[in-house]
Amino acid sequence: MNWTALANWLSAGCAFIAAALWLYSARVEVWVDGQTSPRSDNMVILKEGRMYDVTGTAEAQSRWSAYAAIAAAAAAILQGLALLKS
Repeated sequence: MNWTALANWLSAGCAFIAAALWLYSARVEVWVDGQTSPRSDNMVILKEGRMYDVTGTAEAQSRWSAYAAIAAAAAAILQGLALLKS
């Protein structure tokens, strides 16, 4: 296997990882068990009979989205290198 093919395969792998991470970031939720009312450091709402931490969910979604962006950047860099080498 030559370097161009390897870079293309690695790029595709990074792209799939980025897609999976972005899908996960859209679905992640943070539940707060034991907290019964909002506090000044987070916002909590009642969802599906449980306390749902809006602030914590936004933080978790942001973190997972950042991981996905890193994987997407790696895919783009590898694809660019493969294009330059061909």
